[in-house]
Amino acid sequence: MSNSLEQRLAAVEQRLQVVEDREAIIKLKATYVNYNDGGWKGPTHCFPDEVADLFVEDGIWDGRPYSGYAEGKDQIRELFKAFQIMPFIIHYVTNPLIEVDGDNATGHWHAIVTANMPDGSARWILGLYKEAYVRTAAGWKFRTLNFETMANTPYDMGWGKQQFVEAGELE
Repeated sequence: MSNSLEQRLAAVEQRLQVVEDREAIIKLKATYVNYNDGGWKGPTHCFPDEVADLFVEDGIWDGRPYSGYAEGKDQIRELFKAFQIMPFIIHYVTNPLIEVDGDNATGHWHAIVTANMPDGSARWILGLYKEAYVRTAAGWKFRTLNFETMANTPYDMGWGKQQFVEAGELE
């Protein structure tokens, strides 16, 4: 039995919407990373207001135990102001797995982060971003952003020799 032209067009439109939603979420993530990286022409994390605006009003940013926790745009903004103490940082995010379900979506990303710390040391930080997104009138926003650290180690040792340092050693 063949579907009517209208049914086939509706199915194509639904699939196209999912593709457009995934692309919008990828752009949201790229924007987040670009607002966070820096150090080559000024301070890192130059855009705490803009980062906060990528989240819904009661959004959550969770990087515990190494990077903190913030709930709501005001706390997220303040956390990213505090991150400006880092003189250099770059996030490489890869392998996006994004599942869209209407006006909600989830994402899973791998990350390699290279950072210079305020004490002059350099670090490798490897981990997973696990995120929830929601479609708003202004487009897709983060509902939750959770970073699970898989390795946090001095640059010169690499993750092969010392996978983790204690969270308290970084403060």
